[in-house]
Amino acid sequence: LLAIGVILVLLGMVQGAKGCSKAIFTLGLGTVLTVFALLSSIGLGQSAFYPSLNDLQSSLTLKNASSSYYTLSVMAYVSLLVPFVLAYIIYVWNAMDKVKITR
Repeated sequence: LLAIGVILVLLGMVQGAKGCSKAIFTLGLGTVLTVFALLSSIGLGQSAFYPSLNDLQSSLTLKNASSSYYTLSVMAYVSLLVPFVLAYIIYVWNAMDKVKITR
C-alpha cells in the first residue's frame, strides 16, 4: 500500500510538471494512501507513536491515547446526524438560490 501510494505521488508530480489538469487526483490519492499506510503501520503492534524520553511506560500508544467507550459511542451517535445536517445545508442553499436579490 505504501509503495502504491508513493508511485501515485511520483506519477502525479510528473503529470503536474507536464501541465496535466487531472494530476491533482493522482497526487491526492497517492498522498492519502501513503499517509494511511504510515499511520496504520504505526498503530499496529502496540508500538508507541509518541514515545516518552523519561519513562518508556508513559509513551502514547493507540490504546491509551483513544477515548473511553462512552465518548466513542457518543461520537458514533453524533456522526449519524452529519448526513441530516448536510442535507439541510443543501436544501437551504438551493432555497436561497431560487430567490433573486432585489438590491
